[in-house]
Amino acid sequence: MLKNYFKIAFRNLSKHKFYAAINVFGLSLGISCCIVLFQFITYHLSFDTHHSNAKHIYRVVDEMHVPDGSVSYEKGAPMVMANAVKTQVPQVKNTAILMADRSFTVAVNNDTTNPKLFSEHENIALTDNHLFEIFDYKWEQGNPAIALTEPNTAVISAGLAKKYFGEANPMGKSLLVDNRLPVKITGVLGVAGNTDFKADMFISLASFEQLNPDFAKQMRSDWYFINSHTSIFFRLNDNASPQKVEAAIASIIQKTLGKDGSWFHFKLMPLRQWHFDGRYAGVVQKSLLLTLGLVGLLLIIIACVNFINMATAQSTKRAKEIGTRKVLGSTPLAIFYQFITETGIIAGIAVILSTGFAALFTPVLNNWLGTNLALNIFDHQLALFLLAVLLLIVLTAGFYPAFILSRFKPINALKNQVNANVNTSQFTRKGLIIAQNIIAQVLIICTLLITLQTKFLKNADPGFNKNAIVMLPLPDKAKAKTDYLRNLMLSNPGVKSISYCYEAAISTSQKGGSVKYDNRDWENFTVLSTIGDAGYAKTFGLKIIAGRDYAESDSSKQYLINEKLVKMLGAKTPDDVIGRKFTSGDLNNSEGTIVGVIKDFHSKSMYSAMMPQLISSGREYYRYAAVKLSGNDISAAINNVRNSWKSVYPEYAFEYHFLDEQIAQFYSKEELLGKLIKASTVVAILISCLGLLGLISLITTQRTKEIGIRKVLGASVAEITALISKDFLKLVLLAIVVAIPVAWITMHQWLQNFAYHIDVPVWVFIVTAVLSVFISLITTGIQTIRSAMVSPVKSLRSE
Repeated sequence: MLKNYFKIAFRNLSKHKFYAAINVFGLSLGISCCIVLFQFITYHLSFDTHHSNAKHIYRVVDEMHVPDGSVSYEKGAPMVMANAVKTQVPQVKNTAILMADRSFTVAVNNDTTNPKLFSEHENIALTDNHLFEIFDYKWEQGNPAIALTEPNTAVISAGLAKKYFGEANPMGKSLLVDNRLPVKITGVLGVAGNTDFKADMFISLASFEQLNPDFAKQMRSDWYFINSHTSIFFRLNDNASPQKVEAAIASIIQKTLGKDGSWFHFKLMPLRQWHFDGRYAGVVQKSLLLTLGLVGLLLIIIACVNFINMATAQSTKRAKEIGTRKVLGSTPLAIFYQFITETGIIAGIAVILSTGFAALFTPVLNNWLGTNLALNIFDHQLALFLLAVLLLIVLTAGFYPAFILSRFKPINALKNQVNANVNTSQFTRKGLIIAQNIIAQVLIICTLLITLQTKFLKNADPGFNKNAIVMLPLPDKAKAKTDYLRNLMLSNPGVKSISYCYEAAISTSQKGGSVKYDNRDWENFTVLSTIGDAGYAKTFGLKIIAGRDYAESDSSKQYLINEKLVKMLGAKTPDDVIGRKFTSGDLNNSEGTIVGVIKDFHSKSMYSAMMPQLISSGREYYRYAAVKLSGNDISAAINNVRNSWKSVYPEYAFEYHFLDEQIAQFYSKEELLGKLIKASTVVAILISCLGLLGLISLITTQRTKEIGIRKVLGASVAEITALISKDFLKLVLLAIVVAIPVAWITMHQWLQNFAYHIDVPVWVFIVTAVLSVFISLITTGIQTIRSAMVSPVKSLRSE
């Protein structure tokens, strides 16, 4: 019986090659897009799931609450907390400190006259053996229990070992880090699972004082010293409650900091949430993955709609076949199974083709999306996903047509009198066409608005000059060297100015604290701290609207503050704050004077509203040299900057990045979402067009004699085309009416995630409506015109 089902199915599919091809191609497009989205989603869901104690591992994060009601989120925690909690909170089994995202120059073969220099950017971390007791790493060489117990030791990845030493055994070899710390390699790590805490080099935490002598002592003992790059991890006992640990930490903070302790709310974030919490620099939000999963499902539904519409539209053609089989003894259930088998064959072929499409386009998408997805058809997750998709398509696309066709009565079917069933299927078909177009139109609107918002974020005026500014990591901030470097660079005509600073005018840094103004006590809000030398405002083009710029001085501190802070201090005009006493708690309670007010500028991404801000100098904090280029010949200017740099720091590798590129990275998530939705929209439109093309082809075939009679009676090609197309146009217009409010509500809610966003323009909906109508007219018009141009004699002879 099953063999007979397949034989009849293949016979019918070969008889209707055009419609079978449309179904197969439409389904394969939808499935291939779903495969890519599935890979993207499962890739992000796989982060840090390979650790054996995953459900007991937590990261300490901080919610800083201030009396004005605002909350700032910090992914770091003070180093001193690790030992304090381990000794005072019995529910905590183990603690680890990780100082990640460090950038250093590494010298290999330093004992030679010509050592190899490598610039390692944010892939070096400091930690100790406790990290390897909490997390699972694959060790190729070395003993995790003792590898980082001593100062001047390091563990490197297998990739870094090959990069530095080729095929030679790296164990026991020496490296020179940042021209100050010699380390011996005591372990080699293999490739681990996806993790947010990956580093190519782990240096022993006991070496921290040598690498950062200015702040090491303070960071190890100061509860206020919270750094975004310093993370604390807890491994709780199996039955421990994270809420009780949080309460114990709050008690320790209250005893240690007194009244100030109420500002800090340290929370334990479970391991499996780290990757998805945007407040703490999560890579991707689960809402985005849910949205992409929904988009994938909608693409499958659109493809299934095509199948249902064409299957029901063909019902009159297959009526005699069904009637004959019923007269010969076939049951409705057997006919139902026959049509389900045909659907299964089409879906099976589509699944096979879709894996080929996905394999073909995955490398292109990796380059486009900045991912490293790999298609492995033998992966059990992907195999189960494809099986689920196959079953979904068979049940969704095959059930309704099979149910309708199997209910035809034999006598009516043999006489082609199936009007009741046809009318029902036509009503359903129209509803499905509307649903299909609603999905496509909502995706079009979402694509346009995401693109506009991303463009707005990238091009909005940040309040400073971001063009032609190069950021250079500063390896040595000794005054003699920085002064010499400044003079060398300014002697080049391609360099306008240079400033030494903690960060650029816009960054992800959350450095800040409370302030004292005039004779008042500490203010009840947090002020962001921006640190740079006397050339900072000039280099970044900050506008001073009152007073003057500050001058660096060892004897007295001078401050610039922004307009937002002026208002929060209660001053009526910017001039009122000039000359007033001012103290920054974040800068070691440095007391000084406000000498100027700058126009507000965006020091954070536009997710956040404008915040009160101070700017002052502090050589001990400088980490970068910001170089403003003239913009005439960037390539030549960079070469001159490199030569000046190498003459001052010959023992360090030269690296740089442009500020505008850094700003663009702030909105990479929006750009990624835009690209994925855009690709899905194109696929949705293409599948919808295929469905309309197949459907209009069937309908014009069914109305061949009507077309012939109308032509004989004098109807023109244009009139016949308009007559047949108007029914589809009505459905498209109805879909537009539904799609516009759905898309507006969806995108309005999404835009609320940004403190600054576009107003939804009306023209987006007009363009979507015009585009939808145009696409449907082109798709239906091509086939309708072909049918209308057939000779009336030939049309009237057709059966």
